[in-house]
Amino acid sequence: MRIAVGMISHETNTFSPIPTTLESFAEERVGVLNGDEVIETMTGRKSGIGGFIEVGQQQGWTMVGTVAAGATPSANVDASAYTELKTRMLNRLKSEGPFDGVLLHLHGAMLAENAPDAEGDLCQAVREVIGPDVPLFVELDLHGNITPNFCQAVDAVFAYNTNPHIDAWERGVETAEHLAKLLNGEIARPTVSISKPPMLPPTINMRTAEGPMQRILARGWEWEKRPEILDVSVFGGFPYADFDLAGTAILVTSTDRAAGEECAKDVGGFAWEIREEFLKRIAPVEQAVQQALEIVDQSPGKPVSLADVADNPGGGGSGDTPELLRELVKRGASGAVACVWDPETVEKAQQIGLGNSGAFRIGGKATDAYGAPVEVEGTVGHLSDGHFVGEGPVVRGQPVNCGPTARIDVGDLKIVVTSIRHAANDQGYFRVAGVEPQDQPLLMIKSRGHFRADFEPISHSIIEVDAPGAANPTLDRYTFNNVRRPIWPLDPDTTWTP
Repeated sequence: MRIAVGMISHETNTFSPIPTTLESFAEERVGVLNGDEVIETMTGRKSGIGGFIEVGQQQGWTMVGTVAAGATPSANVDASAYTELKTRMLNRLKSEGPFDGVLLHLHGAMLAENAPDAEGDLCQAVREVIGPDVPLFVELDLHGNITPNFCQAVDAVFAYNTNPHIDAWERGVETAEHLAKLLNGEIARPTVSISKPPMLPPTINMRTAEGPMQRILARGWEWEKRPEILDVSVFGGFPYADFDLAGTAILVTSTDRAAGEECAKDVGGFAWEIREEFLKRIAPVEQAVQQALEIVDQSPGKPVSLADVADNPGGGGSGDTPELLRELVKRGASGAVACVWDPETVEKAQQIGLGNSGAFRIGGKATDAYGAPVEVEGTVGHLSDGHFVGEGPVVRGQPVNCGPTARIDVGDLKIVVTSIRHAANDQGYFRVAGVEPQDQPLLMIKSRGHFRADFEPISHSIIEVDAPGAANPTLDRYTFNNVRRPIWPLDPDTTWTP
């Protein structure tokens, strides 16, 4: 059996001030991999593609790489970048085919300037190349904005079941194992059914250990007890992609289309019933910092973690909004911050030199919409090349490149500044600058939720902060031009019958 493998992944935030070009993909972790590089580089990795390859090796398949590229979430993908990556994948499929199957690891919320439904466009193009008879199985992020056009092009979909996303490898394995069952004659060729309630919930309350996502997943898993229901994938959606079909979707992979459609209707209807559970109020900056400092004073020991959720680079935030940092500096807080994206500050720290002090303007440089830089007198406490290997559940075993990295110490506050944008989803983002996070009284983390997998065990408590940024959970702060209307919660009186 010859199986093609590929990945083009981006979670697009239309409101992000950071452009998405081909260079955006090139700077991420392993860069853009082409052809045989995909298999050579991703073998053994605890990633979705790593899971595909492991099953392929067990099955004795010949694995053929196409392209593998991912970029940190940012604004709509440049048309030329999307076209280039898509063309590379299609050309490889044409030149190396025919294939017995195709395995793709995509995101689900990529919005390109020339393809708003990028995954649907890509998979339709792949289908045209491989023909109607070759199975196309896809692994996706549960924050995907999924469309009927996408579902028509693919044979099976397996989304992450966890948020924080700690099961990319496991779901990659499951995707490939189901392809093996099909190729080995153990199951009939499946189809994908979709339910699309008019919901655009914020991502703040999409954790799968509790809340509405946990309940919807449990409903789907009850359906999976039926042998014809191979998988129920629950997509909370990604609301910051200003795209007509953004939002919640339920996808059912089944060997019986009627059963799949019944399942999708039921689970989609349940998601609609409990939609209000996705809404959550969080503390504004001054209140959050005051609360954190009080906990530090009253319950010393484990650190209190402040989550700068609206500036989560993993959701398209610039990683440099200054208001939460400004308040910590103003209050003379003790602790550590990871990580602020500011190549200019890193360069100045390198010029000043380790152990020396100077004036710095930190953050606030991607756009002036979210606040001016924080002006401080600080000491260069650490310099590094920004490379480390993740040890936590989300980044596990993956190489990370923060670019040249500096730590600026302002009193007892240690500020980790990087040259490449990252959400601080691993303790390594502190350690790369000489900070042991669990020894700090307070941590400020630029991330929305994935950081919890590595930081919740060491934190006394986690406080989510309502600060300025491109990924704030209060959606009416943004101007949506393309999302279908009416849609909840932008239009609270929206009605829908499954």
